[in-house]
Amino acid sequence: MALSSPHKLASLILRIVLLTLVYLASGWLSLLLAIPPGFVSGIFLPLGISLAALLIWGNPLVIGVLLGSTLLNIGVALADGQTLTSGVVGVGFFIACGSSIACLVGAWLIRRFVGFPNHLTDERDIFLVFILGGPVAAAISASIGTLVLFAYDIISINQIIFSWGTWWIGDAIGVLIAVPLMCVFFAEPRYFWRNRRATVGIPLVVSSLVVVIIFITASNNEQKKMEVQFRQEASLIAAAVETTLGSVEQILATLGGLFIASQDVTREEFIAYVDQVILKKHGVSGFSWNRLLAHDERSEFESNMRGQGFDNFVIREATSDGSFTTAPERDSYVVITYIEPWEQGRVIHGVNVAADPERFDAIERAAKTGELAMTKPLQLLQDKTYSPAIIAFYPVFSLAYLKPEVAANKPMLMGYATAIVRANDLITATLLPFASANYNLIITDITQATDPLRFYTKGQVATPAYADNLILEDEVTLGGRRLQIRIAPTQFFLTSKQGLESWFVLVGGLLFCSLLGGFLLLISGRTQHIHNLVEQRTQELAAILESAAEAILVVDSSGVIEKANPAAAILFNYSLENLEQLQIADLIPSLSDLSGAALFSSVVEGEKERVARRSDGVSLNVELSISPVDIKERLFFTFIIHDVTERKKVEQLKAEFISTVSHELRTPLTSIKGALSVALNGGVGVLDEKLAQLLSIAATNADRLSRLVNDILDIDKLEFGSANLTIDVHEVYPLLKQAVEQHLAYAERYAVHLQLDLPDESLIGLKAKLDGDRFLQVMSNLISNAIKFSYQHNPVQIRMTKEAHRIHIEVIDKGQGIPASFHQRVFTRFAQVDSSDTRKRDGSGLGLSITKALVDRMGGTIDYVSEVGKGTTFYITLPIYND
Repeated sequence: MALSSPHKLASLILRIVLLTLVYLASGWLSLLLAIPPGFVSGIFLPLGISLAALLIWGNPLVIGVLLGSTLLNIGVALADGQTLTSGVVGVGFFIACGSSIACLVGAWLIRRFVGFPNHLTDERDIFLVFILGGPVAAAISASIGTLVLFAYDIISINQIIFSWGTWWIGDAIGVLIAVPLMCVFFAEPRYFWRNRRATVGIPLVVSSLVVVIIFITASNNEQKKMEVQFRQEASLIAAAVETTLGSVEQILATLGGLFIASQDVTREEFIAYVDQVILKKHGVSGFSWNRLLAHDERSEFESNMRGQGFDNFVIREATSDGSFTTAPERDSYVVITYIEPWEQGRVIHGVNVAADPERFDAIERAAKTGELAMTKPLQLLQDKTYSPAIIAFYPVFSLAYLKPEVAANKPMLMGYATAIVRANDLITATLLPFASANYNLIITDITQATDPLRFYTKGQVATPAYADNLILEDEVTLGGRRLQIRIAPTQFFLTSKQGLESWFVLVGGLLFCSLLGGFLLLISGRTQHIHNLVEQRTQELAAILESAAEAILVVDSSGVIEKANPAAAILFNYSLENLEQLQIADLIPSLSDLSGAALFSSVVEGEKERVARRSDGVSLNVELSISPVDIKERLFFTFIIHDVTERKKVEQLKAEFISTVSHELRTPLTSIKGALSVALNGGVGVLDEKLAQLLSIAATNADRLSRLVNDILDIDKLEFGSANLTIDVHEVYPLLKQAVEQHLAYAERYAVHLQLDLPDESLIGLKAKLDGDRFLQVMSNLISNAIKFSYQHNPVQIRMTKEAHRIHIEVIDKGQGIPASFHQRVFTRFAQVDSSDTRKRDGSGLGLSITKALVDRMGGTIDYVSEVGKGTTFYITLPIYND
């Protein structure tokens, strides 16, 4: 015992570890079939596997369920990008508790109402296992799991019903699929379930795989459809953004043309042009004219600006703390001369933008290339907080001033038409025609690959990994900067566009597979049950056949012995192998040349006792009993052969003994009767009264003894078939009349009246084949019994009627009747209701036995009805003889 306990503990621990690993593996496999978002899975195998494990190996394996489910839930959270926190562990653990409780309750219900281990061979057991283990147990896990998600704010109250329903369906179908498979491979008794692997396991696995393949195909089609739809919309968004960004250069080129056309553009002209022509039609936050001037032009420029109404105007520069100060002396300046809108831009009016390195870089590129140049995303000087923006500088050249030292005419840079572009203002206006809930947009400056700068962001939620193939990335070069446009679907888009058609395909297909599994369980179970039952019955019959004391032979319709038991081999002195190659006629010669129905009828309708022959030639007296068996149009016979050789010898000795004793009794009995008759008739003189009475008693008993001897001889002859009956055609009514007349004196002795009834006189001439003397003997027995057992002064009726093709004869008395306890023994030898009847009624108990034997030999039947205290009716039927 000390050795077995550690072994059991080690086995239990191993099973718990294996169940934990299987739970994890099957859980990940089930999630591969989930439809995002939300990971709605049409099947969750771990619950079914766990429930079956508890049923097969016991409730302690619930530890494996708890561990496996906890680890699986934590793993799913980590794979989804979450960090390992107490909340993640808590959610995983409490969901695992729900799964564990569901398995325990499901296992208890199945054991309580179905019983387990169970062969699952009838509809009720299969139905209850599927219902209690599937929908009922799954409702527990789904309810607890959904409440946990709601309690941890993972789902909203509006999502509870959908979450519960999909969870319940997945767990229920997982049970319906996994439980039959687990039983097929692991349930007890193994010999019973092993045979169902091919009939249940393989079809269930194959059909489930087919459904999964169909689901994957349908899911991929849905995913491709959604991908095409999103990419079409994303392409339009990207094109719109590129067009908007590109339009900045066109706008600035137009604004630059204003300064080329007019060498002296006033502030009012600038404002009018920007307000009426540009600003209202585009999403640019502001425009400015940044004039380029040398240091020697600074004083005159500042004076002119003050003359235009800008009091105290000086060229300024921004400081590190965000304030402005008078610009120091520099070789050149790029000064914000005009800016619109004025209210938002007045704070930076007069600022030398070339003093800022980031802006100077763009200004220098524009001057060198003669094309638009943009800054990297930066904070505007007029903004107190960071809001991504870019400044686009478009160089404006003039041909008005020519320098003689230049061989060819060379344009002179006057300044820069500048656009102030806030990302939100420009891009938001561009995106108005598109459904903003469907996409996330990110524009990044990737000019420096090592230092990408975010220019515009719409939506911060990371795109799920399954939707990565929907993301559209494009790149546009503008003003010397490389901008990456990244458009990704939102969770709302994924949810709204993800159809459930493939999920319904999976659920419907797996539900069909589970029903198929139940049907296969039923069919295979019944087949296996029948097979086992047949095998059991075959073994039982074989055991009975082997151990039977009587010889038993199985013979086909042609008379060939197919099967024999050891008793038959011993009886006929053959080995079993040799015996099963013989014809039945080899053993019982009288059955030669017989087969089929003739073989059966020869035994049933003919003599049942035959002479058999052993292998050594010794003859045997046997009694045959034959039964036909017809299976699938194949006829064979079962012979039960009883050796009656010894019985025949005993019967012969008995017959000889009875004959000898009867003969030896008759001789002295005749002398005694003769002597008594002489004495009673006065042959020895006059006897005194007392002596005469004693001799009369002796004579009466001598007569009784004589009748007893005659009855014994009759029953002996009838039993051994040596009684010769002279069967001939007789009219029955005259014989009845004669029998009645013979018993009139006997009836008077008992104060009983005999009455012969004939309801229809046409019956007088009815005939039957019988032995007249023996028929009178039959009637004598019945009438004398009726007289003896009738109450005094009551009639004994003898009635003759016709029923169909038979003559019906009744002997009716009004006597004491026959007790029910004696009914089965009425026609047996020496049978009497009370042994005292022998003395009271002057009978031997052989009369009815002889009567029945005689009636049977004459082809008739005899029976009776009786009621205690009211009388008895014996009736005989004989076939009517027609000429």
